[in-house]
Amino acid sequence: MDKLMRRVRMAEGQVARRAKRKAFGRALERKSERKSEVRNKEATHQLKAARQARLEDWKMGELAPKRDLTLDKWGNYWGSVSIARARLSIAITPEERKARSAWCSGPKYICVKPGDRVVVTEGSFKDKIGFVDEIDTKFMTVSIKDTLRTNISIPGYMLNSDSDDPVQVFDGRVPLSAVRLVHPLPHPVTGKMRDVIIRELKAINVNFDRPTREVTYDRIIPGENVVIPWPKEEPVVYPDNEADTLRIDVEQRTFVPTLLRPPMPESIIDELRNRYSMFRTRHTDEYIAQKEAEEAAKKAKKKSVESMMTPVQEFNRLQREMRRARGQPELTPEMLEKIGLVIDKNRSEEAEEGAWVIREKGTPKIG
Repeated sequence: MDKLMRRVRMAEGQVARRAKRKAFGRALERKSERKSEVRNKEATHQLKAARQARLEDWKMGELAPKRDLTLDKWGNYWGSVSIARARLSIAITPEERKARSAWCSGPKYICVKPGDRVVVTEGSFKDKIGFVDEIDTKFMTVSIKDTLRTNISIPGYMLNSDSDDPVQVFDGRVPLSAVRLVHPLPHPVTGKMRDVIIRELKAINVNFDRPTREVTYDRIIPGENVVIPWPKEEPVVYPDNEADTLRIDVEQRTFVPTLLRPPMPESIIDELRNRYSMFRTRHTDEYIAQKEAEEAAKKAKKKSVESMMTPVQEFNRLQREMRRARGQPELTPEMLEKIGLVIDKNRSEEAEEGAWVIREKGTPKIG
């Protein structure tokens, strides 16, 4: 069995190392793809084009070209962006997800929900205040109701007819790191309520409800220990349809386990779990008994080889057995007395030699 468990550990280690190498390779691929992503190239191109247009307008004046009549390199009309850029649907790394949500307790327990009142602190919509409409946890972006309005270019295949306007107003998004929570708090001196920009939040009292699989927690301001209430949410009403299963049918018990028979045939277990897998750790009693019998046979085979010895090996083995039978030697009182006499003699000789050395050093020089 030790051999089987060692084989399982080796297989698990190999799989873990292989998965680590694959994850590292995928991370490099995502990094290279992100660098060459079209949306990043689009933003860089539009930034360069805006600088060039500003320089031409300043130098050429009325002779500057009419840029509002043509499309740019990416098919966008003048003064508009693509839908992807407006929604900021650009792949980000896990480190960037943590950085964008660091001020609101990280990506696992985000302390901002739809209905919160926030202010934009960065970008072209700076100082705009509105209510959170939606939070995209994949890209860590926020959409605010009727606040982040921007012009987007609609592709031709999405227009219903030729009369549709190819440039329309759209609700854009900003990174989660570009907003901060706005909440009324009392003034520490006057006690009057006023809106305060909360720059950091922390999740506390995390509770996991097993039946509903829901996670609930509170949010506070670190250092102030002020609990910020969550926005009020209206209960969601799910209407019953003809194809829905009623709760009384869902809660009806259709299977009652007994002690007279197993819950499922043994053959199904082999279908659910590969019995020949190298990662298997639970084995049947018959298989364990078989492996133990094989190990016992190997040990017996080794003992049979040891029984075949030369005459010299037999003599040495007999001598070892005789020494074990005699045990450790014991010192008699006479032997201990002789050992004591030898120790006293050695000490007296050492003392005389030390005195002679002292007399040699103290003798005055002659001549």
